[in-house]
Amino acid sequence: MCRTHRLNLWSLTLINIRQLECLRAVMMCGNVTQAAEMLGIAQPSASSLIANLEHALGFKLFDRVKGRLVATPEAKFLMPDVQRTLESVELTKHRARQIRDNRRGDLVIVSYPDLAIDFLPEVLSAFLADRPAVRVHLQARRSEMMTGLLQTHDFDLAISTRLAETHSLDVQEFAIPCMIAYQRGQAPPGRLALEPMDLQSETLICVSANHPSTIQLAERFDQRGVAFPGTAIETQTFESVCGFVRRGVGVGLIDAITARRYRHELDILRFVPEVWQTIYLLRPLDRPTSRITNTFTDGLARRIRALAERDGAAAP
Repeated sequence: MCRTHRLNLWSLTLINIRQLECLRAVMMCGNVTQAAEMLGIAQPSASSLIANLEHALGFKLFDRVKGRLVATPEAKFLMPDVQRTLESVELTKHRARQIRDNRRGDLVIVSYPDLAIDFLPEVLSAFLADRPAVRVHLQARRSEMMTGLLQTHDFDLAISTRLAETHSLDVQEFAIPCMIAYQRGQAPPGRLALEPMDLQSETLICVSANHPSTIQLAERFDQRGVAFPGTAIETQTFESVCGFVRRGVGVGLIDAITARRYRHELDILRFVPEVWQTIYLLRPLDRPTSRITNTFTDGLARRIRALAERDGAAAP
């Protein structure tokens, strides 16, 4: 490579964005003074930027004709590339601000169905209201079916009611109380809370027999010395429990989050001793967590914690 070519390449590396912005401003305004005002700098600084750019490029950008700056043919030929460069830089700055302000990114969430049906769409809708550039992929998957997925870490946030291993996951744990749901108008009058003996003759509808909440319910009966009548209907979700209760089939055990969704359609009463639904928020530890994921997870955790506290929950 000849010495002259090496010098030209070295000169081109001295071009900076501020020089290109000044060139564009002068082309738009037709004089350095107005261009300087547009850029918020002093006129001598603008003149210096143009002079340094001409030196780096190796050719003149403007001629002075009758007191005015007139762009050279070379400057006009260069301008489309300058415009594309500046637009690309401005887009990069814009996206960087969005990332900084948690307004751009991808969010992959896997959740057990009860939360994915309505609660997460509600929380996500509020979160996305001023973040139109954030893309969300929400998957609903039963907690007992998440084991393989949790090992792949192919998600930003997983929400489960069961946890097999935690060595590669960041775990937040919440205890949510479970409630008793009656068909509208059918709850015992004047009662705010029910005990095992109040349910001894009821047709009980619960999630599967091996679900922690159903196991706890049977234990609460035993603790009070009341025979557990067993479940007449078992489902896979609290949402399905509510579907049966609404139709007058029986009395259901549901978590407080689902109860909140049906508070205007069912009679909801507390149950003592408490039965707890445990919720785990899981994030992979083997890769960096995005700012958007952290912001959403922190907000979701506050929402869940507030619901637990409002319904009288404390760590069991």
